[in-house]
Amino acid sequence: MASQTNTSFLQRSLSSILEAPHISFHQPAGLPNLRLGHGPIDLFSTRFSNTFAQDASGTIAGKVVDKEGLKQALLALQKKWQSDTVKFEDQEATVSNAAEGESWVSTAFSWIPRSTTDTARIKASATVAEEGGAPRIKTLSLDGDASLFST
Repeated sequence: MASQTNTSFLQRSLSSILEAPHISFHQPAGLPNLRLGHGPIDLFSTRFSNTFAQDASGTIAGKVVDKEGLKQALLALQKKWQSDTVKFEDQEATVSNAAEGESWVSTAFSWIPRSTTDTARIKASATVAEEGGAPRIKTLSLDGDASLFST
């Protein structure tokens, strides 16, 4: 069974990312590197970067994705997220698939997405390892209705 600490880490990490505001900075055409000085901080991207390993990858509704694909799927999921209706459940896990120094953890959560009264459910599985002195998600698998991960 995965340790409660790692299960809690996965639950807290997903909640923290999905609850964080995302600020998209649009670059004017023809000026791709224009920086207009200090501005608001994109908490979603900051939390995402601090949670996932540099080489993170995953599987979203059966589709293999890289780190950017994980971010885009979580951004789409965020648009349907309502933290006040979320219920997490621990899942049984084994460490047989984890490499040395990694732990494998799994959880599931259900909630009522925005603009609907139906309950959605996702199962999340991850490998977690230390990187830069902190636990980071190396792989993440999210299983659920594919429409939850697209805009």
